[in-house]
Amino acid sequence: MNSIGALTMLGVAVLFEVFGDSMMKFSDGFRRKLPIIGIVIGYATAFFLMAKSMNYLPLGFAYAVWTGLGIALTAIVGAVIWKEGFNLTKVAGVAIIIAGVVLMKMGA
Repeated sequence: MNSIGALTMLGVAVLFEVFGDSMMKFSDGFRRKLPIIGIVIGYATAFFLMAKSMNYLPLGFAYAVWTGLGIALTAIVGAVIWKEGFNLTKVAGVAIIIAGVVLMKMGA
């Protein structure tokens, strides 16, 4: 597998992580049972794809993308779907996270 394939796999892993995070919110503190299946599927798939992508990507970069994009996308999903606040401070935080991921890639 080339680095494009590994990055794609990592990107899909991030999407499954964000899905798992969203299902956790939807589960209402595990009071709703059906979203628990989504949590398990989301996180299990995310960890599997993350582990596979790490065979081809540097650990520091892969983890920076995983956490950085996961945080950024989860914040955006929280604002759009769950109507959580998304003010200028949060926008700046997401921008800084993305800038950090870009810097990690430049150094990889």
